[in-house]
Amino acid sequence: MDRRTLIGLTAGVGITTVAGCLGTVSDATGSETEETEEPSPDHLVVGNGDAEDGTDVIVRNAGPEERTVGIELRRDGETALERTETLPSEDAFEITLLETGTYDLIVETDTGRSETSVTQPTDCADARTEIIVSEYGLETTTASSC
Repeated sequence: MDRRTLIGLTAGVGITTVAGCLGTVSDATGSETEETEEPSPDHLVVGNGDAEDGTDVIVRNAGPEERTVGIELRRDGETALERTETLPSEDAFEITLLETGTYDLIVETDTGRSETSVTQPTDCADARTEIIVSEYGLETTTASSC
């Protein structure tokens, strides 16, 4: 399967699986500082909570060359994560958000910048946001099932 077909299928599946939880905004209370655990170099866990119910944020390099990606994640006006990753071709970096609330996600590369809100809902078992980076720019897909 070639890369363009894979990207098309990924976008199609993401759009098809979007369910009623999109747009749900939960206010996070408290002023606790987000803690970040690092289980592996290409997967981070942000916050404390149940890993089974976390929201996955995936930044995928769909381009033919290695790409440097700046990733910033904010919650309640504070930076929960800020890092730069070098992603090989066809590789991905994953973040799992464990605490409910709305996060601002900023992804920046040499081909563009994407700003999106990601919600870790209280009533959905599976939620996912994927940023696909390629030589053509950035594409965001969001899916959740409740």
